[in-house]
Amino acid sequence: MRAFLIALVVALLFGAFSVWLMQQDSGYILITFNSISVEMTIWVGLLLYLMSTLALVGLFLVFNWMSGAGGFRQWWREKRSNNHINKTKQGLILFADHEWHKATDILSASAEKSVMPEVNLLFAARAAGENGNIDQAKGFIEQLRYINPKSKLMADKTLAEIYVREEKFTQALELLEPIAAQKPEDSGILRLLADVYYLTNNWNMLQKLLDDLRRFKAISKADMAMLELDVYQQLLIKFKANIDLTKQEQIDQVADIWELIPNKLKWNSDLICSYFDALQSINKAEKLVPLMIKSINNHWNIGLVSRFGHLETQNPQLQLAAAEKWLKRHPDDSTLLESLGDICCQLRFWGKARDYFASALSIDPSPLLHSKLGEVLSQIGEFSAAQDSYKNGLVLGLAIDVKD
Repeated sequence: MRAFLIALVVALLFGAFSVWLMQQDSGYILITFNSISVEMTIWVGLLLYLMSTLALVGLFLVFNWMSGAGGFRQWWREKRSNNHINKTKQGLILFADHEWHKATDILSASAEKSVMPEVNLLFAARAAGENGNIDQAKGFIEQLRYINPKSKLMADKTLAEIYVREEKFTQALELLEPIAAQKPEDSGILRLLADVYYLTNNWNMLQKLLDDLRRFKAISKADMAMLELDVYQQLLIKFKANIDLTKQEQIDQVADIWELIPNKLKWNSDLICSYFDALQSINKAEKLVPLMIKSINNHWNIGLVSRFGHLETQNPQLQLAAAEKWLKRHPDDSTLLESLGDICCQLRFWGKARDYFASALSIDPSPLLHSKLGEVLSQIGEFSAAQDSYKNGLVLGLAIDVKD
């Protein structure tokens, strides 16, 4: 407000001074051209000069704005830019809608004039890969590397992902492994490597990758837990005894796999089942008895219960005592009853074995149970009943085959 009052006072003083000056001596200007003459006071001439000068300057500024960054040229640039952005947006929407062919055409065609050509080319390559056009995808990747050499990492990752999708695992690994060696913290590369190793059943390499996957949080905790369990179980399942090695060397091989497993997983029933199978293949499953008993006590697992019955140990009485304790909590479990029958057969307790197999048959009949009961009945001299059991097992087996 104060500045406005000062400006108003200055303007009034300037106006008063101008009027006083004009009163002192108006003077005149005479302009003649052929028969035309124009006469005016010097003050009018000065005013016309100032007005014409201001008009010319104004016209120049307007023209400069219209043709420069702030005017028509800028408007035209923005219009073209918006058109290219809309093309990119349209292509990305088609990509999200799995319209691979259309997305490829639109994104690639608008890449050259796009404000973000890297995005166009990346998604054009992905769309071409999804559509099975690997050579076309490679072409877009090469364009991307050319226009922006700094995008080599992203280009290689995109191409590797396309190779994985096309199950070209060798080519994918050629791209992924060098990057992983240089940038082990890259979670995208870690996920792709994990996918390749998983899909190619390369459990040893995947096991070595687990620490990095966990450290750099490449996958969620839930997925990490499932993957970890899967890897160690597959390492045990895929174990094959090498007949060229000594017995102790074979035992050491299984022990080495077991040592790789984190302690928190060693009580997992499914892992113990796989561990049992690996040891059983080299006739060393007996050492697992304490671990199996503790695991079954903590978490009931019929796969482990079944394997417990198949154990052939030097102390089957210990197995029988443990299994009969479980029977108090699981009296109607046919797997447990069958395992009890198997243990009794080891001890040659034929009467108890017959009762356990018969009880299991009453709950969940199967051809194998009929066969086991028939063998026990033969051992105690009940040959007619044994034949009936074998016959019943055969009939049940045929009925199952017909049903399947």
